[in-house]
Amino acid sequence: MSPFSMKMRAYMRYRRIPFQWITDERANTVAQTKVETYMVPVLEDPEGVFRNDSTFMIDLLEERFPDRRAEPEDEADAFLAYLIEDFADEWLLWPFFMMRWRHEEDRKFNSQWIVYEYLRGDTTTPQFDGFATMWAARQTKLVRATCGEQEMFPLHDESLDALLKITERAFTSGMFLFGTRPSRAEFALYGILSQLILDHTPSAHLRQNFNFTYRWTTLMEDLSGREGAWQSLSADPERLKSSPVIDLLRLSAKYHLPLLRANRRAMDAGEKMLSFPIDDSTFTRRPAERHQGCLPALQDRYQSLSDDAKANLNSVLTDTGCLDYLA
Repeated sequence: MSPFSMKMRAYMRYRRIPFQWITDERANTVAQTKVETYMVPVLEDPEGVFRNDSTFMIDLLEERFPDRRAEPEDEADAFLAYLIEDFADEWLLWPFFMMRWRHEEDRKFNSQWIVYEYLRGDTTTPQFDGFATMWAARQTKLVRATCGEQEMFPLHDESLDALLKITERAFTSGMFLFGTRPSRAEFALYGILSQLILDHTPSAHLRQNFNFTYRWTTLMEDLSGREGAWQSLSADPERLKSSPVIDLLRLSAKYHLPLLRANRRAMDAGEKMLSFPIDDSTFTRRPAERHQGCLPALQDRYQSLSDDAKANLNSVLTDTGCLDYLA
């Protein structure tokens, strides 16, 4: 299952937005024929317009449905939630993808259940084993293109464990980052974690070492009965500086934002590889079209903030290393 599909399903359940959840080959056909770039999930609205890219979907639904919004009321908090969402979508995707297809046990398990869903549970079809083998080979090949060569895998492992240490601390003192209700940031984190708790290797890792993050992920699946309130972080600088949001921003400045900048520079220069430093190492991989618009979008959102919101954020964004990429 796509982490972005799970992100959107949990988001729409919380928002109490009616929808039909369609998987198998019907969803695949829509993703191949109704949108410009193949990517799931695909959202069809009542007017028959098809869209993909979960961030844009949330932007649209936040405008159309005023109740139980997932964008914090505080302007500065809303920007932080968007930045954390982008961190999950554009960086954490790759540690998850690497772990899903790195080991033979995971490759076999995951390819079989993906084909099982695609064929609506019919494992008796003669093509089942062939489809599973083909899918595992395809995805394993993609790991090198999207996550880098094997030498890069420890950097992915380190970034994921750094995240899990943060979530384990954060979600043992409350389930949410900006009050007692979920923001778009939590739904993005949930999307990635929803897959990690399914797969053999990361699931065992979470159960053994990050038990409360594992449980938090299962609780995020359906928050349709949850009520809560926003509690502004950015208006209270001392509270913000002691919150787990700061730790997430530091991870963004270490992995996510440098990736977006390096990707944009490599794509603009027509280079076949991107690179940027992480501590004493250098991360390298092929640039990806999917990242091209992300940094400009973040910069636009930052520039559109009011002077008061920037005043509340700039010290924190500077201290965490994020401002250099946004201003």
